[in-house]
Amino acid sequence: MKLKQLVFILVVFLNCSPIFAQTNFNQSWICGSYGLKATFTGMNVTTYPFIVAGKYFSRGNSNICDSIGRLILVSDGMNIYDSTLTFIDNGDTLLSNAYYLHEDGWSNYSQTSIFLPFDSGIYYLITPDVTDSMFNWWYTAPFPHSAPFDRLLYHKIDMKANGGTGKVIEKAIPLLENVELSKSQMMACKHANGKDWWLIKQWSESNKIVKFLIKKDSIEGPFYQTFTGNFSLYDQDGQSMFSQDGTKYATTCRGTNKIFLADFDRCTGELSNPTWYNVPDYSRHDPSDSTLMDPITQGLTFSPNGRFLYVMKYWNILQFDLLDNDSSTAWYHVAGLDTSWNAFALYNCSYLGKNDKLYIGYFAGTAKELSVIDNPNNKGVTCNFCAKCLSFGSGWGSATTPPCMPNYDLGAMTPCWPLDTGNVNATNEISIYPNPSSSMFYIKNANQKKKELYNNVGQLIFSTKENEIDVSNYAKGMYYIRVGNLTKKIIIE
Repeated sequence: MKLKQLVFILVVFLNCSPIFAQTNFNQSWICGSYGLKATFTGMNVTTYPFIVAGKYFSRGNSNICDSIGRLILVSDGMNIYDSTLTFIDNGDTLLSNAYYLHEDGWSNYSQTSIFLPFDSGIYYLITPDVTDSMFNWWYTAPFPHSAPFDRLLYHKIDMKANGGTGKVIEKAIPLLENVELSKSQMMACKHANGKDWWLIKQWSESNKIVKFLIKKDSIEGPFYQTFTGNFSLYDQDGQSMFSQDGTKYATTCRGTNKIFLADFDRCTGELSNPTWYNVPDYSRHDPSDSTLMDPITQGLTFSPNGRFLYVMKYWNILQFDLLDNDSSTAWYHVAGLDTSWNAFALYNCSYLGKNDKLYIGYFAGTAKELSVIDNPNNKGVTCNFCAKCLSFGSGWGSATTPPCMPNYDLGAMTPCWPLDTGNVNATNEISIYPNPSSSMFYIKNANQKKKELYNNVGQLIFSTKENEIDVSNYAKGMYYIRVGNLTKKIIIE
């Protein structure tokens, strides 16, 4: 076998699936009031009572380490701090003045900050915001009414500035303005090139999704997709997450009692095969009313293997098996209250730790612990829920919620063929219909030309000179039909 052939086969093999590189960006967590700290070493977690008076990292918090695991940046959703929880240069007061002052300088809404790292010491922090005009209308108009965030901002950080202590070099730059965004539900996923980031943010009320492709030196977008269904007005809490391999996206928010699930294409940023699921009701365990049910979904997280989706409600935790088509067995009740009714602090968002265990935060109260699911890849009782098993010790501070983090370890996958050709959907010379389709695609204006069908990672499925392609035996998802040098994206549903 020739050397070039061997190299080609090796490259194809390596690019058939995502590569998970141990980046250590999620080595340490800062969470809770006064800044409690947890550091992961292998399967073990060490906690510290990192007491800094007046600092609150509750639900809107995020942080990031450098590539070797040293904590470097922390956000409470409205400011950027260094590892000692001191403002970095130009890192204070990132959001609008009225909103910042009203919230005492920290965010109480989930997923309102996220750090996205690039090489050469460049980091982005993304934050939604409420302009002063929207804020004044929001708090003076009669209740009830919509109270959305009306812009999305980025803040660019150079960690090589100031001798390595960092500086915000671009501050409060609008990505979106004069819009109506959810107050929660923001997440990111690595582009298939393993370098850039897809950022996804949910719209307010409707199931409209806005996306950006964030690169080290530029940002592309906005790109929009709108699906059926809608979210509640009560979006102060909610959670959007990608599966660890980046192929699925899920979201929920407070008041819906539903989850939205879709496939995700890391090359194009497209969501496909959208599905809504109703979340089963379980009792709130109120001793005065045994019929009182729990309709409030707060958060969700995929298991490391992507098979299960864990859904956090106020008073209950559920496991949903995505491979089980029987709704009576797909849902498993993981946990209810872990203390008395009056003392229970209410479950909130959850995130996977670096050890692949699932850590669950609390909405309120003074709990100094996070609850843990030790084996989230296991179905049913063997997932091993452990109530309040990650303790931050006695003293000041409450743990609240883990920091908002994407999967920093998700590396590059197969090159985004055929997007790199620049010819996708760029022609009127061929017409393919219906699109999407579950059975047949018909190709117009391409008689006697060879048609090739590729999957979403650029693998040739088959070729033909016929003007119709039967796809009824292929899995749902995104594909490409190529005719000569021209390529058209199709969706099999």
